[in-house]
Amino acid sequence: MVRQHLSYEQQHLYYLSHQPTGVEKELWLVFHGYGQLGNFFLRKFSALFDPKTLIVAPEGLNRFYLQGFSGRVGANWMTKHEREADMANANSYLNALIKSLKKQLPDLQRIHLLGFSQGAATMSRWICQAGLLPDKVVFWAGAPAHDLDPKLFQSSLVNSRVIAALGDEDPFMKTENFQEQMKQFTAAGITQLQIKYYPGGHELEPGLLKEIFLM
Repeated sequence: MVRQHLSYEQQHLYYLSHQPTGVEKELWLVFHGYGQLGNFFLRKFSALFDPKTLIVAPEGLNRFYLQGFSGRVGANWMTKHEREADMANANSYLNALIKSLKKQLPDLQRIHLLGFSQGAATMSRWICQAGLLPDKVVFWAGAPAHDLDPKLFQSSLVNSRVIAALGDEDPFMKTENFQEQMKQFTAAGITQLQIKYYPGGHELEPGLLKEIFLM
């Protein structure tokens, strides 16, 4: 048996808080978690929609039925199967997305990123090769990917405000895997990390979300 990879052109979607008008000063890219979809995730930010701030939710390239063979559909950014290809495809998609958005936002001044749960790991991998130098980077109920190059991770966030938002009742925060991933901040020398706790579990909390957006 011989295994090979094939490169080909494909299309994928993303969701926006509004159609860009050119007056936007700020851009937020928000990365959903495992089993979510971009449009439903973006709705959680609806109270923060503003003409001068464009909020964009990319969507994981892999879709699946959440239960059985029909019904609700979710998406994920990668699994352990063909993980390297999934990561490369996600980066290519996100690179094309940010290139397209920048063309539509001539007065853009700041770029912010928020990754929720699995989306935080995808966001961290993308940051390390995107050359963005974002203003705020938020790890919400998630941590950096375990396989990042510490020096590259540090240089990618050198001018960024880095925030970790953690729920005090989130069971994922207590797992050994999560604790190991959080050590990526220390390994990379991310001294500007702010940790903010909120009452609740594995979810976005509107009050803290608004506070972070207005920081």
